[in-house]
Order: sequence, then C-alpha cells, then structure tokens
Amino acid sequence: MSTPTARATFTRLTRLETHLALPAEGPARAPRRDAGTGAREVLEQVLRDALTGAPCYVLFSGGRDSSALLALATHVARADGLPEPVPVTVRHPQAPESDETSWQELVLEHLRLREHVVLEFHGEQRLLGEVATAALLRRGPLWPEAVQLQGAVYGHLDPGTVISGEGGDLVLDGQRAGDLRAALAMTRPRRRHLRRGLRAARPGALRRHELRRRAADLTPPWLRPPAAEAYLRQVLAMSAEPLRWDAATRAVVRSRPMVVAMDNFEAGIAEYGSRPVTPFTDLRVVDALAAEGGPLGLGDRTAIFRRLFHDVLPDRVLARRSKASFNSTRWGPQEREFARSWDGTGLDAEWVDPVALRAAWLEEDPHPAADFLLHVAWAHAHGVPAWAEEAP
Repeated sequence: MSTPTARATFTRLTRLETHLALPAEGPARAPRRDAGTGAREVLEQVLRDALTGAPCYVLFSGGRDSSALLALATHVARADGLPEPVPVTVRHPQAPESDETSWQELVLEHLRLREHVVLEFHGEQRLLGEVATAALLRRGPLWPEAVQLQGAVYGHLDPGTVISGEGGDLVLDGQRAGDLRAALAMTRPRRRHLRRGLRAARPGALRRHELRRRAADLTPPWLRPPAAEAYLRQVLAMSAEPLRWDAATRAVVRSRPMVVAMDNFEAGIAEYGSRPVTPFTDLRVVDALAAEGGPLGLGDRTAIFRRLFHDVLPDRVLARRSKASFNSTRWGPQEREFARSWDGTGLDAEWVDPVALRAAWLEEDPHPAADFLLHVAWAHAHGVPAWAEEAP
C-alpha cells in the first residue's frame, strides 16, 4: 500500500466559509475554451491523453458517470491500440444501501474487460477513520470532506493516471432550460410539464423570493441567526443560474464551490503520485458541450447520456435513475463517540450552536454539512488550524 509522498496544493476555506461549510460564490474567472469540435470528440481526446499514462485507472462505482467514462475510455483504447483502462471499485459489505454490484457487473460484462480492481472496505472510509485523521493532521480540514477519505483508495494503486467522473452529476444535467425545452418541444404538453417550464422561466427575483420563503428548510439547524443569514445569501448567490442552458453549463464549473471541490479532489490524487483526469469538469469538454447544446440544451440527463454514449453502453445503464447511498460508510462508533465527548470548542459560538450541532451528529442520518464540521471540530481538538487566515 502506497503512502502520500508527492507535494500537492490544497485550497482551504476562510473562517466564515468554514463555519457555513460552504465556499462563497464568486465570479467566473476561467475564459471559454472552445475546441471547435463536438463534445464527444473532445471527451475522446481527453481520455486518449489519459490512457497514455499507464497504468490508467477509472474510479468505477457503477453509476452513470463512471460507467460512461469507463466505457468510452475502453472504446478509445481498443480503437487506438492503447492499454485498456483498469476499473477500480470500492465495496462496503456492511452498508447494503451502497451496493451497486449488479450495475457494475452489467457494465463489465458488456465491456469484457480483463482486469478489475475491487477494494472491500470495512470502515476505512469513515469520517474519523485512520485514513481521514491522518489526512486531517497533514492538511487540516478540506471541503468537501470526502477528499480526506479517498486516500483509502489511492493507497492501493500504483502511480499512474486516475480518471474520475467527479462533477458529472452537475455538468451533464438539463439545468433550468431542460424543463423549458421539454415543455416547448411537446405538441400537447401535459400540465406538469407546463408547470415545470413556467417555474424554470421565472425571473430571478421570484426564484430568490421562493428560496427565502423556504429559508428554515434550507438552513442547517445549528446556525445562529447571523450565520443562517450569511448561509442563505450564499445559497441565493448559487441559485442565480442563467436560464440559457449553454451559459448555465459553462457557469457551473466556474463557480467557486465547484472550483474548490475539484482543486482539492485532484490534489488528493496528485498527493499519491498519480495524475488526476476529470473529463466532466475539463473546460474543453464543458465548453464544447455548451456550444453543442445552445440556449435550450440537449434535453434531460438521460438524453445527454444517450447522445454522448449510446454506442458504448446499454440503454438500461444510460437511462438509470437510481443512486446508491454512502452515508452509513462515513458514520460509525468512533464518530458518534467523538460527538458525545466533544467539548463544544473549535467553532464560534456566536455562529454555531454546539448543542444543536452535536444533536445533528448523533442523528441516524446526519445533515450533509455536519460531516465537514466534524472534521473541523476534530482538527481543533488536535491542535490543527481549521481554516485559512486570509480571504481567497
């Protein structure tokens, strides 16, 4: 099992962002990267380049994003005479809700790949497991917190290239324009399609009003009023999605939350000596997809998958809507024990109610933002700085 020896640069959150467990939204900084060819061609070129860095691994859960990349990478490798990619799958026998074995087997049987790395974990990806706490001591808390757990996978791989479908769930999406397009495309749209189309076309002021009306449901329950208001401002800023599908698709990968998440995810791979490749957030791919879709887009998520991958995967996989859940793989006795024994320090009591946060940690299915704050509290208890001192 390899250890993290390479140097990598991680992005830390500011003090306020840390307490909100959410990076601040910011303006898009990256210029457009128009490739002049279709999204499928650009995807193939990105994968072709990745396949030259043998061994080339694909993080393969069995979901649509990872299945599509594995299938297309295999197609490119065989067409160009390159070494085939090696799928890497993590299984958690004690978390049946995370099981995707049947989907994995369906895809692998279709692709007829000879090699498949299967890692069976029994708590190795817990929030306060050995891998995560070692990472916290090295790096301090990072957002999203899942970055700290991935070393359990990378440590089993020889240095090479690691392809991931990270970010695909946001990029390969119908966005707001998807519902509007669906309503306009129907000769006699049903009432529910009209409602969705009209909702998508609402002016920004109306959408912001609706979010404010739902503030109590959107805001984590442990945030005190000043922090809750700051959190809602962040959510409102993130909700300002352009109506045009091409503009929304370009914007999603240039938002600060996405940039922070992808920078840290890729740095986590680089720290173990491998080269990260994340095709779905590659600006060349995203901008080619945006140009191809235009103002109204390419349809919903299934329509986009069918357009890009119809010839490399069974339609049953392309049209899949179910998703596995991994929350129980993160929380166990060690995490609950820390929550019970936590003295409430490490977070500003004017922003965070420690009693409410502890209650959230001890729930059967904790709030997603609570995971990151568990890392912040643990880091403080072990003398590790929990946030960046300067604003980004």
